Amino acid sequence: MAGNILSKIVKHKKQEVAAAKNKVPLSALLAEIMKLPANRNFRDVFENNDFTIVGEIKKKSPSKGTIKNAINIKNIVQIYEKAGIKAVSVVTDKKFFDGNIEYIKEAKKHCSMPILRKDFVIDEYQIYETRAARADAILLIAAILEKRELASFIRKARFLNVTPVVECVSREEIKKACAAGAEIIGINARDLKTFKINLAKVKTLVKYVPKDKFVLCESGINEPKDVDEIMVDPKIKGVLIGTMFMKAKGEKQIKDLAGQILNKHGR
Repeated sequence: MAGNILSKIVKHKKQEVAAAKNKVPLSALLAEIMKLPANRNFRDVFENNDFTIVGEIKKKSPSKGTIKNAINIKNIVQIYEKAGIKAVSVVTDKKFFDGNIEYIKEAKKHCSMPILRKDFVIDEYQIYETRAARADAILLIAAILEKRELASFIRKARFLNVTPVVECVSREEIKKACAAGAEIIGINARDLKTFKINLAKVKTLVKYVPKDKFVLCESGINEPKDVDEIMVDPKIKGVLIGTMFMKAKGEKQIKDLAGQILNKHGR
């Protein structure tokens, strides 16, 4: 995909959200939310563990193309849990990542781990949609939200008992996220405009995150030694890994890969 990939995704997401509002009005989401039990605590994963892995479920991406043609959600989350992974990220964007919000419900049904919804959130409606889908946490991307909007979304997510994770790719975005009230900062090694990876950027940016925040490193982990490169600061409480696990050849390899990382960094 040429040009600014993020702007293309956001442009389409506006159309997608408008269609979703027509199909399922906010009143219907609220009615569904009222029937739901309490969420699992995504923040506790970072509070109660020195280091953790968030295992991701995704079928494709603009940078990698198709990663996995067919996925068995039940099988994946159960393997992740057996491997010592403490939380799951589910990519729900349809057009660019071949995701589905229904994957969250399926994942929640078959594991005891908290679930993070990973999408391009541009409208408060999506936060209600996230809670109705039974997700425990939501990714908010600082690059596509104004400061006031980001702060409002963080408050709304917490009101709905959904933990906000704010993704940042620059020092300025970290400052904006902290000012907006973020507690969990996701530092993305991927440039969201070009989708290119730079792991060294994580080591630079983590210095600007206040000590009272948790840091989750996202993207660019293709082998266990990549984690070694970024583990430079005690604020880094975990890594989000998708492609490496999704491309793994079965349960044994996923367990082996996760084990190598956890044995070295699970302080």
